[in-house]
Amino acid sequence: MSELRTNKIYPRDGRPSGASGGGIIQVVSITKTDTESLTSDATPALIPGMVATITPQSASNKILVMVTLSALVGASYGGQYAVLRRGSTDIAVGDAAGSRNRASISLQAPLFYDSNGSNNYGPGQASINHLDSPGTTSAVTYGLYHADPNGSNALYINRSSNDSDSNLYNEVTSSITLMEISG
Repeated sequence: MSELRTNKIYPRDGRPSGASGGGIIQVVSITKTDTESLTSDATPALIPGMVATITPQSASNKILVMVTLSALVGASYGGQYAVLRRGSTDIAVGDAAGSRNRASISLQAPLFYDSNGSNNYGPGQASINHLDSPGTTSAVTYGLYHADPNGSNALYINRSSNDSDSNLYNEVTSSITLMEISG
C-alpha cells in the first residue's frame, strides 16, 4: 500500500500574485438528525447538538464555519434569533443598532413561519458561512445559540410544530462544518 504525505501542495506555476494559503488542513462536521422543541428567553442558549470543536494546527490558519439550521417558530412573533459563537464570543452578527438584536440568523416569517397561519408545514432552512480567525492552536468550540426576547414561543428544530405522523410533514437535518484553512 502506498502513502503520500506532504505539508503543502502548490500549483505547478506557483501561487497567484497576492495569494496566501488556502489549503484545507482538516474538517470537523456534525449533523443533527434528531428533533427539538425549545423555549428560550433573551439570553441565548445553546441549541442541543449544534456544537463542534476543532484544534487548529497553526495560529495563523483560519476556520471556515458553515452552519445550516432547519427550524420553525411556534408563533408569528418575530424577535427570535440565532447567534453563532466561538467559545463565549458572538461572531458573524450584525452591527449594534439601538435595541435591535445582534443576530447571525433572524428566525422570522416567512422563512421560519408558515404564512397561511396553520404553522404546520416546514421547517425553513438558513445557512451561515463565516471565515473566522481564532488565532490559537488550542481547541476552539463553535456553537449555535437561540434566543427569544419575548420568552414565550417555541422553536422547533428539524421539524414542523404539528409534527403529525403523516407524509405531509418532513423531518430534516441541521449541521455545523468546520474547515481549517492554511494561512
